[in-house]
Amino acid sequence: MSQQTQKPWARMMVLVLFVSAILGLALFGATAARAQSAGNGTSDEILVYNRGSNANPFSVTQALGGFVVDKPPPGAANANWTSGQYAGFAGGTLYFRARIISIPENQPGMKLGFCFWQGSRENCKGQRIDGVPGSERTWSFKLSDMWKKNNQPILWSSPRTKDGFSVRNRNNKPVSDKGGFNWSGENPADWYPMNIHYTAVLVKQGGTFDGWENYGW
Repeated sequence: MSQQTQKPWARMMVLVLFVSAILGLALFGATAARAQSAGNGTSDEILVYNRGSNANPFSVTQALGGFVVDKPPPGAANANWTSGQYAGFAGGTLYFRARIISIPENQPGMKLGFCFWQGSRENCKGQRIDGVPGSERTWSFKLSDMWKKNNQPILWSSPRTKDGFSVRNRNNKPVSDKGGFNWSGENPADWYPMNIHYTAVLVKQGGTFDGWENYGW
């Protein structure tokens, strides 16, 4: 085969490899930016977690089993919070805002629990927000105030396995089929799909929260 015959194929191969690389970078960037895309806060803040918006809510389906998680958390949400660029965040405060857009049946007394998991370590804390369309709530707590499974705190210098929120009934039991919960006696069709906008921002120790307008609220 002559050199002239080979050239178009060579150019095509280069083009295919180039396009594949661009698509791969785009997919990687979309995954890495998942929790960061909703916000533009100050250097005192990390957007730890986000699902949905008021205009485009996230649908918590029955298939998710009541747990909506990033596994693992992306970017700064999974950084070393004890030293270096993010020193001081391990002593910080989490700020939350959630709005229920729709739910099959009203669920007064519903709670949303936020957790970090790191191997066998699990730290969580919840907040009541009535499962009624239009319900909206803001709240905050220190990382150190979270419930700690077996009294073991998360090691904030090391990566976390996952983080996210769980849907819980008025008795603080997960409305989930995971871990043998069997929906905690609830009918999942009365809870899911639930459309929600949910955001968590971490403000480092000594920092000031700059406001929800930075995060699409």
